[in-house]
Amino acid sequence: MGGYVALMGLGAVGVPIANLLFDKYKDNFILLSSKEFLHTLTDEDVYINNKLFNPVIVSEQKQLKEKIGLLILTVKNYHIISACRFLENVIDENTVILPLQNGIYSYDYLKGLFPNNVILEGFAKGPNTICTSNGFEYQRAGELHIGTTNHENKEYAKSTYDKLVSADIECYYEDNIQREVWKKLMLNVAGNAITAITGIDYCDFKHSEEVQNLCRKTMREFLLVSNAYGIDLNEDDIDDVMSYYLSFNVSKHTSMLEDVIHKRKTENEFIAGYISRLAIKLGIYTPNIDMLYELIKIKETVYLRGK
Repeated sequence: MGGYVALMGLGAVGVPIANLLFDKYKDNFILLSSKEFLHTLTDEDVYINNKLFNPVIVSEQKQLKEKIGLLILTVKNYHIISACRFLENVIDENTVILPLQNGIYSYDYLKGLFPNNVILEGFAKGPNTICTSNGFEYQRAGELHIGTTNHENKEYAKSTYDKLVSADIECYYEDNIQREVWKKLMLNVAGNAITAITGIDYCDFKHSEEVQNLCRKTMREFLLVSNAYGIDLNEDDIDDVMSYYLSFNVSKHTSMLEDVIHKRKTENEFIAGYISRLAIKLGIYTPNIDMLYELIKIKETVYLRGK
C-alpha cells in the first residue's frame, strides 16, 4: 500500500493522529480539506502541543504529486456526505479508507458510495484533545481499534495497522471488529447523552450511583437491540464499559458534552438516534435510550436556534 497517508477531519480524534502521522511520514503525509474549510487551516499558523503543525494541505486533485494509498477519515458523522463529495475527486479505487466515526453509519455509507475500494472498520477511544487560542493540545492521544469483517481485506487491515503502529499510535488489531464497534457504540449511547445532559465528566461517574444505574439500564436496552441485530454483546461487556467509566481519576469530557458546552451540532442522530430507530424496526422497547435521544435533541435545537 504505497502513496500518501492522508487524513481528513482535524478535530478531537483527528488531531493526535494527524500529529503523530506527520511526525513519522513528513512529506508523505497530507491533510485533506475541502475549499469550504481551507481557511481555518491556512489563515493562521496551527500549533499542536505548542509545536508548529504544517503538513501539506490538499484541497483539489491537481495538487497531488502521487496517489493516496491510505485515507483516515475523522470528520463528524454529519459531515460524511459533504466530505465524500470532495473525496470523489481526490481518491481512486486503490485508496484504502479507514473511517473512525462513532457508530456504523459512516462505514455503511462509504461502502455503498465506494464499492470498489477497501473500506476498513475502526474507532478511536480516549483522546483528550482541547482547542487552544492557536491550535490544539492533548495529553492522551487515545487508542485506535481497527480490523475488517471482509476476509479478503485482512492484508490491507494488517498493513494499515503496521503504518499506524510505526507512527507510535496506540493501535489494536481486532479479529472481531464489528463486535468491538458495537461495544464502543454502547459506551457512546449510554455515556455521551448522560454527560451532555448533566454536565458531568468521566471522573464524576464513580461519585454518582444514579448515573451508574442509568448507564446500566441504558446499556441493557442496547443489549436487546444488538442481540436482535446479531451482535453477541452481553452483561460482561456492560461491566467492561462501567469499569472504563469508573477508571477515570482526572477530568475528561465526552465529545458530546464538549459539543453542548460550545453550542455545536452533536452526533446524537448517529448514536442514540440510530439505536432508537433500529429498536423500533426490531420491535424492541427502549425507553431510556429514547428519552436520552429526545432530551439531547431538544437541548441542541434550543441552542442552535439561538445562534
